Amino acid sequence: MQHFSAREKFLISNTLNCVPMMIQGHAVLIDLRNETSVAGVVDMADGQMNIELSNVVLIDRNGHQYAFDYLMVRNRMIRQLHIPPTINMQRELPEAMERGILRRKRVNKTNTKRTFKQKRAEEKHKEIMAQITKQKQTESLMSSGTNG
Repeated sequence: MQHFSAREKFLISNTLNCVPMMIQGHAVLIDLRNETSVAGVVDMADGQMNIELSNVVLIDRNGHQYAFDYLMVRNRMIRQLHIPPTINMQRELPEAMERGILRRKRVNKTNTKRTFKQKRAEEKHKEIMAQITKQKQTESLMSSGTNG
């Protein structure tokens, strides 16, 4: 298990820096800023989104391919990360949260009260989540009605 700094934990929990961590062990294609591409298996990713790959093929802008055993891609060089079609991100994200990759420790302060903004934001969040689940239920009913 990797140990992350407080900043890395924040970035993993609040940004898309969690995606490379969720696809560790899968083959991936990464487009770089210098118009080259890298394809390989994700061995390790950190909270800053630096990615270590093995069995790598580097494809330059002219289409020439170069094989490497190991390559590290710095976060600032990544333009686009192609998620493999075999990975269902709607399922992977909650599972990653349950495994603890994205889990944040909640501070339970007994003597503090929630502000009006916090209460309003929590109520709005609950409303939006209820709308999303209702929409998913209606879509599943409609799709099961057309398939049946």
